[in-house]
Amino acid sequence: MGGTLSTAVDIVLNSLVLGSVFLIVAVGLNIIYGLSRVMNLAHGSLYAIGAYTGYTLVASGLNYFAAVLIAPIIVGLLGLILERSVIAPMRSRSMVYTLILTYGLMFLLDGLIKQIWGNEPRFLDLPQFMRATVPILGSHYPVFRLVTLLITAAVMAALMLFLGKTKIGMALRASSTIPEMVSCLGINMNNVHIGAFVLGCMLAGVAGIIAGPLTTIDPIMGHEMLISSFVVIVIGGLGSLRGAVIAALLIGAVQTLAEFFITDLAMVIIYILMAVILALMPRGILGEGKFE
Repeated sequence: MGGTLSTAVDIVLNSLVLGSVFLIVAVGLNIIYGLSRVMNLAHGSLYAIGAYTGYTLVASGLNYFAAVLIAPIIVGLLGLILERSVIAPMRSRSMVYTLILTYGLMFLLDGLIKQIWGNEPRFLDLPQFMRATVPILGSHYPVFRLVTLLITAAVMAALMLFLGKTKIGMALRASSTIPEMVSCLGINMNNVHIGAFVLGCMLAGVAGIIAGPLTTIDPIMGHEMLISSFVVIVIGGLGSLRGAVIAALLIGAVQTLAEFFITDLAMVIIYILMAVILALMPRGILGEGKFE
């Protein structure tokens, strides 16, 4: 009985941890799309750069939690450069152009990662206390996974406060639904697009560094996360933040259970679930998705 309880605890907590990483990446992708109508296929590469940047900062002697604050800023600055140099000139064109452009950016950033850090996998060095385990209902659960949950909760709480309580955040939210009115109020929509892209890139950076201890850090880690995040936003509804929260937790639970019971078919089950929801609820599980 004790073994069954500890296994259940591990599955529940692992589902929440995995879902939390999916959530941050998918919310960042959704913010970029919802506010500037850019489907950023390079988002996974920015996630990987966040992981590598965090690894480099920690390896240079910086505290892990300081790296969690600094790495997203560095990724956000990179996002600002990309938005100003290549995304903005293509904004007035069809979404197909930005899809092709960001697809090319993905390979450019992947090449940059390999040039700077090489192809060898990297491992994030955690503080000593995060390497321990704590007893939870008969299970000895890793502290670093619990820290991942706490960081995710803090990031999402800060994001909700920013979007809901600040003038900039409320302008961003309004721009996603009624951009014409926001523009008429004298708010520069160009700045809105910049802010949305940078914020989305920073969230990718946060997800990268907190996911670093969960897996090895390698150049293709962003490709896998990009696929998973697209599954999340398709199920949650394109542009729906509330839907992304529910979908991320759902996908985290389904993937964890599938990997535990039928390892080889985990992703197949995820894709089947996505296909079913897309067929029955094309606007996502809350019906808030947008079509282009």
